Amino acid sequence: MSSPQSNNQKSVGTFGKQAAIGWKYLKQRWLGVSVILIFIIILNHKHSSLKEQVIILEKRLQVLQDQGSKTAHQVQDLIDSAVDVALNSPFKTAIPEVEDNCKIASSVPNPTTRFRANEQGTEPIISPRKDFASFSAGASIIEPSTSPTWAHHRKTHTSRFPFIGDNFQKISGSPPLTVLVSDLSVGACWPFHGTMGQIAIQLSRTIWVEGITLGHVPQSLAYDIQTAPKQFELWGMHGTGPEVDGNLLLEGSYSIDSSNNLQEFSVPKTKLQLHSQVLLKIKSNHGNPDFTCIYRIQVHGELGDMPDSHRSGHVVPT
Repeated sequence: MSSPQSNNQKSVGTFGKQAAIGWKYLKQRWLGVSVILIFIIILNHKHSSLKEQVIILEKRLQVLQDQGSKTAHQVQDLIDSAVDVALNSPFKTAIPEVEDNCKIASSVPNPTTRFRANEQGTEPIISPRKDFASFSAGASIIEPSTSPTWAHHRKTHTSRFPFIGDNFQKISGSPPLTVLVSDLSVGACWPFHGTMGQIAIQLSRTIWVEGITLGHVPQSLAYDIQTAPKQFELWGMHGTGPEVDGNLLLEGSYSIDSSNNLQEFSVPKTKLQLHSQVLLKIKSNHGNPDFTCIYRIQVHGELGDMPDSHRSGHVVPT
């Protein structure tokens, strides 16, 4: 039989051997365990850092959303302001002006018809005189030798934003072409600045210029009869430009007190000449210092014998 002491020694020896084996195993696996522990620590740290970054990104996103909402409101305010400016800009009035001019051009009267205005409107006066300043027959305006059309700028809108600036509306009269097509209704005229101006016309043919007819809205219908022309000169032109070379054909004065608002003026026989272009110089009006209005101009005469009189390459068939 074995003694208790012998059994205890065996137990201690076995435990020590197992501990030695365990320690040896642990030493062999220590590097791997250390790597795993380090990896777990790093992973936990990165997970915490990632959470913090997500929180920061969420906060930044919220800030951007708030800024975007604020910017959207500012943009909407700018759009509203731009719409207000556009609604009060010259484009709003330019379209009706173009439409009115198109209506005038599309309702050109017969070149042999003159008009007298009265309280009931305008009535045609059949005239045997040919009108070589008729737009429908091929006449046109020589712009370089014609005074600028009257225009005025007025303030129509005050911007809420200092960097946009105030809006000004340009108000301008009908173009010079109006004098070749006007039906003498109120406002169907060409205005120019001041009391002195001029308008040059390319006639539909080369003619012996015998006279001119000036038409204006009658005093009984006019809002301001003082804008009517008074003293004037008719010139036969040679060339174009601000300084016109030509011949003085006649001098006349338009009367606002006459019963006939269509007044004809004849060229003296001693001054009859062939011309394809004429210049009407207005020297004064009947009292308005700001602008003068010309309603209708007709030029009369007879075709010349020269081949150029017919201008077959440019003339409108009549």
